[in-house]
Amino acid sequence: MGKKRMGWSVFAFGMVIMALGASLSDAEISCTEALRSLIPCTPFLVGFGSSAPNVVCCMGVQHVFEQANTTTTRRDLCQCFQNAASQIGALPERVKELPQFCNIHVTLPINDANVNCSKIQ
Repeated sequence: MGKKRMGWSVFAFGMVIMALGASLSDAEISCTEALRSLIPCTPFLVGFGSSAPNVVCCMGVQHVFEQANTTTTRRDLCQCFQNAASQIGALPERVKELPQFCNIHVTLPINDANVNCSKIQ
């Protein structure tokens, strides 16, 4: 049963990537690229499997946040992540823990679904 749930979560995350693919046309990193980089984080984010993200997940997180180097990109990724997190059923507490577990300082509030992305600098 757990493997079936995990399979559906990964499938849903893939569908989110395709659905959001065109949302960042001018950014250094697109929504699609960012979400692809974060696919290895899905088991952790939805609460399936380990209680910590794996190394590949953390490498993806690092890559995304290195590329989020303009205000426009950060705002777009904020919206992208809010949409994706709600669609895959990411657990809010896991989203908050991700940068801490990966030992990455983020300049993007990925841990709050109520953040107004348009106000991010």
